[in-house]
Amino acid sequence: MMINYDILRKMRVEKKLTLSEMAEALGLHTPGGYSRIESGENELKAKHLPVLAHKFGVELNQLTQVIFFHHKVEQSSSPVKADTA
Repeated sequence: MMINYDILRKMRVEKKLTLSEMAEALGLHTPGGYSRIESGENELKAKHLPVLAHKFGVELNQLTQVIFFHHKVEQSSSPVKADTA
């Protein structure tokens, strides 16, 4: 699954949480460390998710539903045939 980092940032801004507050909550050394998570430059780890949910005031499953992209694949009504040339 891919993460929607724009939503992650939007949730932080709506809660009026600073980069410093988020970095401290996640045990990161600098606000820049959290900023790099929001930009997708650094990896968002699974262990961070419960902390983020708590900081944002949502349940863990609610958080994952909004920050993860869910790819939907539509089924074709007719089978795809391979080229045999």
